[in-house]
Amino acid sequence: MPQMGIRRAGDHAVVLGGGMAGLFAARILADHYAAVTIVERDRLAANGTKRRGTPQARHSHGLLMRAADIAESRFPGLTNELIADGAKTVSAFDDFRAIFFGNVLHRAALGRSSVVASRTFLESHVRARVSALPNVTVCDDAVVAGLVASDTGVGGVRVLRRESNGEPDPIRADLVVDAMGRGTRVGAWLESLGYPRPREDQVPIDIGYATCHFRLPLDAVGGDRIVLVGPMPRRPRGFGFAAQEGDTWVLSTFGVGKDDHPPSSPDELVEFAAEFAPDDVAAVLRRATPIDEVATYRFKTAVWRRYELLDRIPSGILSIGDAVCCFNPIYGSGMTVAAIAADLLDEVLHKGTKDLPRRYYRRVGRMLRTPWWLTKVSDLTMPPVAIGTPGVKSLAHSGLNMMFRAAAADPVAAAAFLDVLNMTKSPVRMLEPRVAAATVGLGRIRGRRS
Repeated sequence: MPQMGIRRAGDHAVVLGGGMAGLFAARILADHYAAVTIVERDRLAANGTKRRGTPQARHSHGLLMRAADIAESRFPGLTNELIADGAKTVSAFDDFRAIFFGNVLHRAALGRSSVVASRTFLESHVRARVSALPNVTVCDDAVVAGLVASDTGVGGVRVLRRESNGEPDPIRADLVVDAMGRGTRVGAWLESLGYPRPREDQVPIDIGYATCHFRLPLDAVGGDRIVLVGPMPRRPRGFGFAAQEGDTWVLSTFGVGKDDHPPSSPDELVEFAAEFAPDDVAAVLRRATPIDEVATYRFKTAVWRRYELLDRIPSGILSIGDAVCCFNPIYGSGMTVAAIAADLLDEVLHKGTKDLPRRYYRRVGRMLRTPWWLTKVSDLTMPPVAIGTPGVKSLAHSGLNMMFRAAAADPVAAAAFLDVLNMTKSPVRMLEPRVAAATVGLGRIRGRRS
């Protein structure tokens, strides 16, 4: 529940976008503002069905362990609620089979657990918690038409409610939070008000997704509840096969570069994955009957909008989630980074609102350096990704290959890799003596074979 009495920040905050980033932001703002309004362009169904603004919703999603911890701290009891309603628990690497560069990561239980469920299921449960807060209002089926200028920056937004068919109405706010995702128009709107757009760092990926669901028992592939096969340079394809709510399993396949995009028919999709799946998983897929059509999605470019580098930042507005940085989706970083950014916003607001956007962007910029660098290095190892010289690509491949081999053979190295992957620890964790020794030692003995 909001912490009554803290509201030092102002009377009203508006969040643009009702997805996961917007919901995490609204939860934080409810502790600091007398009223919070979420403006969402989609009409939100009471039963939590897929909405138009999330075309990627049918594909595999998940809260990395850092995000799951944040969600539980902000919404106490959420994890048990998700499980009671059908979400599946997963323990790494006990019932989570992860295969990177051909290495099956160490299979012993490491004491790390989370839940797996569909994007729509997760989002609907979090939205129900946020909507129940007494000072939060959700305004759905409404389009943000632009910003309301103030003397020092932004003082609100103009909102067009589709049902009215009239002119956009101004909504005044002490703070506007842009959670409109990678399609955000805030950069252009700020430019029209005389402020500079942020620089954009980009990684051209061109990854294609294809997803299908199956009705299968929980023990379909032995004791595993997630099977993840990552891409490698000689085969820039991968997939995730995971249990979800409702006794269903989701198969999300992907390929980097147009020539490796997965097919869109169920039979071809199964064969696409079966070609490089473990034998038991391939056998299950070939026997299974799809319960829906294949959903496809294409993601061309990862983008980091460098707000923290701007000389002039207007007051009254800031961005969060994919509106700041959108990663290659295969890493599952999006919701986790949004949750961390919301936590950072809370810390910044506790110190007051003076120079709020700049202080917030500095914290977020420092946080994003690590996941951006790690995912960029992994992406550039793929031949279709047109960044990095052949020498750089080879060096990155060698380093990752050594790390994965160590994590396959050594439980301490596997635990360290899991901590970094889930953003619960810094990559410095990989430099601890035991982990570094395992990584370098295995790399020297076995060399590269992927």
